[in-house]
Amino acid sequence: MRHFNHSTFNWGVYNTLYEGALKVNLFLHFFGKLGVDIFVIIGAYFLCEKKFNFKRPINLILTTMFYSFGIYIFLAYVLRVKLLIPISLKGILLPFPLPSGYWFVYSYVVMLFAMPFLNIIINSLERAKLLMLISGLIILWSFLVIGCIVFNDKPGTSIDDFGYTSTTFFFLLYFIAAYVRKYSGKILNSKKYTAIGSVVGLLLAVVCSYLADSQKLFNGILDTFDINGPIVIATSVFIFSFFRNCHFSNQVINYIAGSMFGIYLIHEDSFARPIIWDQLISSKLYVHSGLEYLMAGLFFRY
Repeated sequence: MRHFNHSTFNWGVYNTLYEGALKVNLFLHFFGKLGVDIFVIIGAYFLCEKKFNFKRPINLILTTMFYSFGIYIFLAYVLRVKLLIPISLKGILLPFPLPSGYWFVYSYVVMLFAMPFLNIIINSLERAKLLMLISGLIILWSFLVIGCIVFNDKPGTSIDDFGYTSTTFFFLLYFIAAYVRKYSGKILNSKKYTAIGSVVGLLLAVVCSYLADSQKLFNGILDTFDINGPIVIATSVFIFSFFRNCHFSNQVINYIAGSMFGIYLIHEDSFARPIIWDQLISSKLYVHSGLEYLMAGLFFRY
């Protein structure tokens, strides 16, 4: 649903004519970034106490290559579709052989290769020091970085100066997941408290989205709804911890979950994305009503 906004609707510009759809899209943006954080935390939660295995990143790379090359060949040479993004053979093969780009895969693969070193750091730190490291990185890569974006009035200053990238932020999520696994206390071990924290985080996102009634306010809330936003981080930890405290098994959920990465690689492919979200599906048709926009996103998503 988050990727529904890849369509022709320019949702980054606040327009009162599309106020409902813009507010819905803002909340879906929050939900999408929340999903990213939870996905990384799930992986890191199990990886932080495992030995490094080359098979993990290699399998991820090979799966991504299979889908990327497969989609490109199918579109360009089987269907003979005129691709909206031209690319040369050199662009396909260099600096690494992959036709399309996936920012999430790049960051996750780097995290997997960094896993043994991250585990050394985690195992060498006591609880208080690990918490201090996490707190310091949250201040640096969440509050300070978002502050620099919202109050964009510092010439010669970039968020890169503070070491923030999606990849380095995944390292922070890795540390958070390890802390939850090793040291989670009364709050994170309670279904009641984690449920309350999850609901409060989602309600805050709804309220913030509803209050976005100007371009300036919309932009400010949008910036705080990224993967490094404090509400996004806190809500992801609460949601993950809630389900960690639940004990159940469901083969349907496991089956669906196993297909999610392939679905991501298909609909976020650089060449398939314009076809899916511009030619086959267009959110622009539903922007006059927030409810219609939401229902269309639900329908096309499922």
